[in-house]
Amino acid sequence: MIHYLLQRPIAVLLSFIVLCIFGLIALNLLPISLLPDVDVPQIVVKVSYPNTAAEALEARIIRPLRETLTGIPGLKDIESRSSNHRGIIYLAFEYNTKMDLAYIEVNERIDRLSAQFPRDMPRPQTTRINTSDIPIVRLQVTPKIQEDFVQISDLVDKLIKRRLEQLEGISIVDINGLQQTNIAIEPHREVLQALHVSENDLAQTIQAANLDFGGLSVRDGNYQYFVKVSNGFESIADIGRLPVPTTSGLSVPLAKLATIRSIAEPPSGYHLFNGQPALGITIQKQAASRMNELVPRIQNLVKQFEKDYPQANFALTQDQTYLLNAGINNLYQDLMYGGILAVLVLFLFLGNYASSGLMSLNIPISLIITFALFYVLGISLNIISLSGLALGIGMLIDNSIIVLDSITRKRREGMAMLASCERGISEVVTPVLSQVLTTVAVYAPLILLPGLAGLLVYDQAIALTISLGVSLVVAFILSPLLYKLFLGNKPQSIKEDTRFYLWILAGYHRMIQFIFQRKILFFSITCLFGLLAFWLFPKIPIANLPKVEKRETLVKIDWQTPLSVEENVQRVQKLDRVLASSAVSREAEVGIPQFLLASADQSIQQAQVYYACKNQSEKESLDQKAKAWLQKTYPGASFQFEDASNAFTQLFNASNPYFEIRLRPANGHYNAAILEGLKASMPSFPLPNPQLGLGIAKEPSIKLLVDAEKMALYGVDWNNLQEKFRLLFGHYPITELRKFSGAQQMHFTSEKGKIDDLLQQGITTSHGNTLPIAAFVKYELDEMPKYITADKSGKYVALSLDENSPQIAQAKTKILHWANQHGFTAGFSGNYFEGLQNSHALFKIFLISLLLLYFILALQFENLIQPLLVMLTIPLGVTGALLLLYLQQGALDIMAAIGFVVVLGIIVDDPILKVEVINRLLKLYESSGMSRRQALEKAIHDAGDISLKPLLMTSLTTSLALVPVLFTPGIGSDLQKPMVFVIIGGLTIGTFFTTWFIPLAYWFITKKK
Repeated sequence: MIHYLLQRPIAVLLSFIVLCIFGLIALNLLPISLLPDVDVPQIVVKVSYPNTAAEALEARIIRPLRETLTGIPGLKDIESRSSNHRGIIYLAFEYNTKMDLAYIEVNERIDRLSAQFPRDMPRPQTTRINTSDIPIVRLQVTPKIQEDFVQISDLVDKLIKRRLEQLEGISIVDINGLQQTNIAIEPHREVLQALHVSENDLAQTIQAANLDFGGLSVRDGNYQYFVKVSNGFESIADIGRLPVPTTSGLSVPLAKLATIRSIAEPPSGYHLFNGQPALGITIQKQAASRMNELVPRIQNLVKQFEKDYPQANFALTQDQTYLLNAGINNLYQDLMYGGILAVLVLFLFLGNYASSGLMSLNIPISLIITFALFYVLGISLNIISLSGLALGIGMLIDNSIIVLDSITRKRREGMAMLASCERGISEVVTPVLSQVLTTVAVYAPLILLPGLAGLLVYDQAIALTISLGVSLVVAFILSPLLYKLFLGNKPQSIKEDTRFYLWILAGYHRMIQFIFQRKILFFSITCLFGLLAFWLFPKIPIANLPKVEKRETLVKIDWQTPLSVEENVQRVQKLDRVLASSAVSREAEVGIPQFLLASADQSIQQAQVYYACKNQSEKESLDQKAKAWLQKTYPGASFQFEDASNAFTQLFNASNPYFEIRLRPANGHYNAAILEGLKASMPSFPLPNPQLGLGIAKEPSIKLLVDAEKMALYGVDWNNLQEKFRLLFGHYPITELRKFSGAQQMHFTSEKGKIDDLLQQGITTSHGNTLPIAAFVKYELDEMPKYITADKSGKYVALSLDENSPQIAQAKTKILHWANQHGFTAGFSGNYFEGLQNSHALFKIFLISLLLLYFILALQFENLIQPLLVMLTIPLGVTGALLLLYLQQGALDIMAAIGFVVVLGIIVDDPILKVEVINRLLKLYESSGMSRRQALEKAIHDAGDISLKPLLMTSLTTSLALVPVLFTPGIGSDLQKPMVFVIIGGLTIGTFFTTWFIPLAYWFITKKK
């Protein structure tokens, strides 16, 4: 095949040119996004039912929903949390579940259950979670005059949102902070009592006048006309003219019985921007759109908004494209600086500059063709796939180095050009192919990781595999052809080695000679160095993600008191004035957010405050200042400061407790006494500092005590009393008026006051008398659950432990015994158990990788012992990587783990080539008549001579291609630094030890044969 292709240079060159052109075209067509389009197997169901207590919401809505959804195929876990006004259900599915079908099934089951829900409750919202749902940017709209907020809300909802959605590439535009106008009816109770008219009479009159007759038509001969019946409501004055019948037989206009006005509906949540009420708009992109082109179009549209709508201020915040730009910039840095360093290494070792140039061409050609395959396989350019390419850049040149070095050696031996190419390739095709396969064999099994990590690493594994595969084709076909075309000069004129390399080669031979005189000593030293990893590993801290510069903070606040949303806003605005001194941007979600895609649960007395600073030092200083202010001003509030997550980190941030104990009464009955007994038993808990879960929290409430006997005595109707309660304490909707350029809610409103004053309102008895409600209803202060938590097995209360708690692994038996002593059953959940599952999965993947390595090497060597010899170099690479990571005070995180995988795949490359060459030379020398010992010594010596240059060049080019990451600022470089330290440490320190370990080990296992 090689002979055939080398004889047809035009066909081969044109084929690669076409592939490169297609790759450049594909590069402009590839989707560009932050993350791969991964369907996370989670669905969130949100229930909103204002003025409903947590207990009532759990009993009437959440529990029936939870029980109905539990039987969905593929469901792994279901959890719910009920709070006042709203509830939320989290459904987690197995990762092989078809989420399209699961989403349809969830909605169908909700629809079948909807007949049991209260008629005035909105339909529960269902949301699927996808990595492309992460907002790429936020648009802040602030009215220049706060009195125009309702008008600006209408503008945003009806115009700005639609204009944004019309941009090509945008999928969802989500809004928080909208305010709407409703029609409020405030009855004149003294007049109603005098005329013996109730609020229910007013409601029935309005509802009757607002009837929708649906589709009517009339036939007139051969013509048919549709008939529309109008209620005649063109203004509030028209509503006021509605006649309300009285008991005397007369009709009174509604305007004389009640005050009718259009008011801004008090929202259950607010969005604040820089301390002012605003509208927050999150913008999500389509999976196939190019993010780096979409955001500039959004910026241009916002500039047009500023001209078209001068009554509002516009600002873009939390732009996530900087993450993508960082990834792209890192790739460019690796290409440019790393490529330059790699080429310099080639020139440093190779006296033939043309050969160096041909080898360096492998990088751009392989990358361009890789983009074409990206397009064919439907892979986008994202942080994950780009990091795979960045990992492979230094390795792309390795195959060409080995192939061209082998061809050059054959030319130096006097062989013809075509024969040199054929023979040179044939001698290294097995080790080069084996090197690529071993790298892929180590990396590819990572896609078996459970959960989101396995889905995300898929793009990285595919990117690395494709780029290495393409570089292999370029090295075996294009590089020899270009060598034949441009280096067809006489063998004697080829300058193979530089003085620098000859100096290193001489030193290498002196080192090997010195070591072979002390074989046992250096073999023992090398083995002890490999075992050093067991000492280093526990010394290095474990982290989730690398340390990057943090300039943004998110503060989660629970005021721990049943305050109104307006009071919540005032408190957050006070905090905002504290933050304004140093923060460059501030946002807050106060109360219940309106975002459709918000999966977080937040109640009226809670708030989330976000702020960004110029640098990390200012952020840390402001964090301390804000904490001190909150502790001093609101000592009863609970708050949590955390680094604001971006689109990358929020996927890996675990919201679940580290170790959670879910307690349920053994008899199945929940009451206040059981929960109080649980609190009292906490001092005897077997582990220190357990955190009480949400299900134990309570908040003040008012209990109304109704005297049923007295009501029956005076003839007070229960339904009438219920209507009074709804009017005084709740939300009393009348009807929906589809006029005034949209639908408006019409409801009763009343003056708010102290409960004693409200209970003095009158209620009509069956005898026509009016008595105060207080005559039949008393009240007392009480407490009610603030949250109700539940899972598949029903309600539970939780305790949690953090990762610093001692002896967690041995605590389960003690906790179960403690729970049984106090009348509870206990279940366990949390990230600790997910970590155990991931650890077991990683161990299995590691075994699979080792088996694949052994299988590939055994096939190559036709030997069962020599693969073990090669694999013994893995501990050396791991120890070198750990040593440099320890010296740099790094941590074992996700990126460092990827670096270890790369080291495992590359550290065996030189041993593979060296063992292959020793085997070939040993057979050659023994066939020429040498003794076994002489042939072995000469084969080891000559194999080192042949393998040293490719070893040094491949190791240095791979390492130096990553060096620019250490000296370039930005989040992209910060994310990759742990990986770079691991790779450089493994390929320099580890490779240094393998240079003599392989000859020594080969000597010991073969000398007696």
